[in-house]
Amino acid sequence: MTAAVLVGLVAVSSVQAFGVLNRNAAGNRIITNARVIVQRNIDTALSVTCGKSAIPAILATTPTAGTVYDDDGGAANIVTVVLAGTGGVQLVQGTLTRIVTSVTNTDAADIRQITFRLNYTFRARAYAYSLTTMRAIDD
Repeated sequence: MTAAVLVGLVAVSSVQAFGVLNRNAAGNRIITNARVIVQRNIDTALSVTCGKSAIPAILATTPTAGTVYDDDGGAANIVTVVLAGTGGVQLVQGTLTRIVTSVTNTDAADIRQITFRLNYTFRARAYAYSLTTMRAIDD
């Protein structure tokens, strides 16, 4: 009888532990996806060709609070962070903000500070992930 109770306690504890581990894994997958989205946009801002006569939209200066940036080309201004399976059901969505400001310097070069911030909600908690870089105009 004692052995059966112990086996039952171990089984219940194991199931609860697996539930906690699964929730933690889901949270980590979402954080990884948010990082990838932000890094993809930073990489684009660093690699796009930019001259004084033609500054691409991704490098155009913004107000200090930034502007909502639509990196998928749609009109919804919503970024999909996680999709469920092959059906394309959006589980987690967020808002990507682009902040580009001019950096003053002694050489009067056109240098811009670029920040991308992704705000999203998961399990009724708000999260944000951001990266910042600097970029000079090519010519």
